[in-house]
Amino acid sequence: MTINTDVRVRRPLAHERLIKELQDEGGFAYFRDILLLAAAIGYRHERRVAFTDSAGDPIRYETLTGPSFSAALVNMIAAAVNPDDPEIMDDARLEERVKVFEEYANGGLEYVQEQVNVRHQPAAMVIGELVSEALSESSSASPATVEELLGGVNW
Repeated sequence: MTINTDVRVRRPLAHERLIKELQDEGGFAYFRDILLLAAAIGYRHERRVAFTDSAGDPIRYETLTGPSFSAALVNMIAAAVNPDDPEIMDDARLEERVKVFEEYANGGLEYVQEQVNVRHQPAAMVIGELVSEALSESSSASPATVEELLGGVNW
């Protein structure tokens, strides 16, 4: 897969203060880590928010996808949003996938800021609670029965 090295990921100016707080007090060493978590939160809470302004230098796509799971997250969000468009995964549409990612990251940051305002807690604490909530909700899966597992099998 050839990656267009000119693709950049923006961070929203509207949430620059929150991003800085998460970096300074939340243990996030890099802006990319904040954007990755924010996009996951935005997707989980169905918060896709477009933005036209960006703050600071945009992050190179290669920097965003430094951690091995990052490109998968960007791609999974874009594929989930466009389930009837397999061409979204084409190399030529990387910028479109990045735009979707940016919008979910913006929505996730907006959601985190709302939670900070409502809960009257520091952003780092809110993030910790959101992660705990997500983990506790996903652990409620029940084991499948043999009938469920073999339901579609014809012998």
